[in-house]
Amino acid sequence: MFEVLKRCAMGRIGVWSIAQREILTPNIAFVDAAGFPAPKWAELVAARSGTPRHATFGIAGSFFVSVAADGDIPLPDRSGVPPGLDIDLPREAARGAAAVVSSVAEIPAQSEVELVVLEGGPSHLDRPKDFARLIVEARTKLGAARVLAVPGIAAPHNLGLLVYCGIDLVDSSRMAYDTTRGLFHTADGAVRRDSLEEIPCACPSCSSGGPLGDHNDTALHVELAVARTAIRHATLRELAERRAINDPWSTAVLRELDLRHYEFQELRFPVADGAVKAYSPLALTRPDVVRFQRFVSRAYRKPPSARVLLLLPCSARKPYAESRTHRRFREAIDACGNPAAVHEVIVTSPLGLVPRELERSYPAAHYDIPVTGDWSRDEVEMLTGTLRAFLERNRYDAVIAHVTTEVPFVREAVPEAAFTATGRTASEDSLHGLTAALTRALASAPAAHAGTRRDEDVASLARFQFQEAGDALLEGASTRGRWPFVRIFRGGKQLGAVTDRGKISLALAGGEALAKARVSCVDIEDFVPQGNVFAVGVTGATADVRVGSEVAVVHGGTVRAVGVAKMNAREMVELRRGEAVHVRALAG
Repeated sequence: MFEVLKRCAMGRIGVWSIAQREILTPNIAFVDAAGFPAPKWAELVAARSGTPRHATFGIAGSFFVSVAADGDIPLPDRSGVPPGLDIDLPREAARGAAAVVSSVAEIPAQSEVELVVLEGGPSHLDRPKDFARLIVEARTKLGAARVLAVPGIAAPHNLGLLVYCGIDLVDSSRMAYDTTRGLFHTADGAVRRDSLEEIPCACPSCSSGGPLGDHNDTALHVELAVARTAIRHATLRELAERRAINDPWSTAVLRELDLRHYEFQELRFPVADGAVKAYSPLALTRPDVVRFQRFVSRAYRKPPSARVLLLLPCSARKPYAESRTHRRFREAIDACGNPAAVHEVIVTSPLGLVPRELERSYPAAHYDIPVTGDWSRDEVEMLTGTLRAFLERNRYDAVIAHVTTEVPFVREAVPEAAFTATGRTASEDSLHGLTAALTRALASAPAAHAGTRRDEDVASLARFQFQEAGDALLEGASTRGRWPFVRIFRGGKQLGAVTDRGKISLALAGGEALAKARVSCVDIEDFVPQGNVFAVGVTGATADVRVGSEVAVVHGGTVRAVGVAKMNAREMVELRRGEAVHVRALAG
């Protein structure tokens, strides 16, 4: 039985209960063989026979040379056939709770198989694109409740990426092999030990002049702790990006995942309370960033009251409205006499465009990027494309750009835009120019009412969260309050509330609207929740549910609770342990 304790992207920290032992994942099975004894501190070992001190994976032989396995978790014989070589061998891939397979087609369907080992070892290092596809297909077929192991390829410089891919178990066989070659491993790669004039390590082995193998095992173990820490602190994607910079294979795998397996990744990225540290060019293609870019360029609808589009630069402080510069922008906008007719959209990387009403939502309020004023070619291409797509879907009477370093690519994308900044955007001259340009652009526009505009902004946020069902949620509704604290009512009942966390928190009446539209719904067995809902009681979930989604807990069309999803839609069905929904309100 497997339970996820903490998740980040595809990586997860979990507990696998097997053979009267509890194994924490991700983890490393250290090779225990003649000449290569497993470290005394190892949590797991891979050996021919079991040891009382460690949980042991019993290593068997192959189809060609069969050897019976021992240990806590005896593995079946491997095929011995390299990946990509299509040979059908008459062998049993599964043995008890474990299976060893050379292809996704061999993964057994029987529920008693809890561990699937993908054989192939170092040959995966020759085909990064095939490896990425194999992991996606294997993880998808396995589901969330089974443990995935890939031996033979783990090293300190790629372990973070392997964990990011969703691999739960690796082994130290590559460390043992590279030790015989005299390679000294670090998180930045491997070099020959005899080429080092100075040992860049203070581990016990290096400090005492001990064996190279002890150092390599320690380096791998330290990186495991780094990966687990990254999961706990929601920075696993950033770890994978950092490691990829130093390893062409890791770079190729990560690029393949981003370019061709977006849907697989996006399902496992949260929609709230995450963090984006965009310090690498690879941040432009991370799934939560791409999800936001796609919504703004393909699905976003501007507030109907907005007549003038105002493009503004981003700020280091998030949300932007709380920065000193953006407060001054607000004063200049208010001075134009018709501020509700102005639609503020922030130009930034890696997100592209951030409408003001979405600035507190994830990931707009949760990213960090070095502010240098310089734009890479990839950033410029992304921003110009997003601007053109945005303006094809959303028409304005005028476009005003109060930007400086962004001028060249904004002018390329929007030749008709008026530019108002002279020098610094927050200088008195620039702000006076902004107010004057807005006043001229709105001279013949009807006055837009602030309350109407507030309703429109809430509707925009609802569509961002619930797609087109957001319109159904707000149909006939009214709002009260001052942005960003707004309550939503219909027929005397509160549907939900906008908070400074940038999302609509559902009340029971709002959950009923979503249940009717079959959006953001978690189906449960016939029971009345008395608290949080756990996976064992879930029978299904709509495909849009992500970690952090506001959801309605439903049975037979009746809403029994509303709350926040703690698993994605697939996990809720596949797992039998763990909290599925953190309940905010219970029916009755």
